[in-house]
Amino acid sequence: MTVGRRTLDPKLDIVFWMLFGEARNRALLVSLLQAVLRPPSPIDDVEILPSEPERTLSADKAIALDLRVKLASGEQVDVEMQTQRRPALVERLLYYWARLYAGQLSRGNDYTELRRCAVVAFLSFPLFIGSRFHSIFSVLERVSSRPLTDQLEVHVLELPKLRTALSQNDELLLIRWGRFLAATTDAELEELAMEDPLLKQAKDALDTLSADPKARIQAEMRETAYLADRAQRAVQRNEDRREARLEGLAEGRAEGKIEGKIEGKIEALRELLTLKFGVLSSDVVARLGTASEAQLDGAFKVVLVASTLDDALRPLSA
Repeated sequence: MTVGRRTLDPKLDIVFWMLFGEARNRALLVSLLQAVLRPPSPIDDVEILPSEPERTLSADKAIALDLRVKLASGEQVDVEMQTQRRPALVERLLYYWARLYAGQLSRGNDYTELRRCAVVAFLSFPLFIGSRFHSIFSVLERVSSRPLTDQLEVHVLELPKLRTALSQNDELLLIRWGRFLAATTDAELEELAMEDPLLKQAKDALDTLSADPKARIQAEMRETAYLADRAQRAVQRNEDRREARLEGLAEGRAEGKIEGKIEGKIEALRELLTLKFGVLSSDVVARLGTASEAQLDGAFKVVLVASTLDDALRPLSA
């Protein structure tokens, strides 16, 4: 839990999902969509479409907890909070739109029945170059910028860039919602609640959710899954760097400057083995010292893929 905060963080996707997906908080979702989409006529009400059952598994970091919403006009919107940077995020957002759009038609339906679909993605990290907080993407002709259709719209809101929107002051309601989502302390939420009755309602709803033991457990499970994933990614990055260093040593020392010199090859292989398997015993060092050049070359070929020290040293017995 963040210092200075007892409430759950709506930037955590499962908290966002539980807060805005709750039927009694429908007015909050309507206000949020109104602020992002800015439709020509006000949004009176929304229908939350059923989600797939596995989307409720808070410990599964691979599940995207999105809200699928249908407006009274028939338009559909996919709303979500992205907590961590994922590979191919832009392609993922486009897929979400395609899933909504294609899902409108059943066999025998006419294409004229298709309605506009939009994706709204709040990000707790920066994605694009530049300082723009709210980016809106559509399909335009490359030269004239004439729109092909209004059926596709993707909104990306990068919360770390909220300061720019505050200085421009051009989307007041959206800025307030951005401040609510980006708040780091309960004091900030209290201040927002005093400024806007709807945000007071949002804070009260978040207080209620935060007091629910089941919701807190789900949030903790989700956060733990993300932390474990980040740790795993960090380990993998370190391993990749280590492998790159091993390859550099193998190529630079064994095949480059010290090529043809047995003493140099012994030293290079010793370093490789130490990096990969730890400090070598005196027996292993002695085996390296008596190996032929052909045997050393064989060891270089397998050291990077060997899973054990014995596997790496097997060419020395050939």
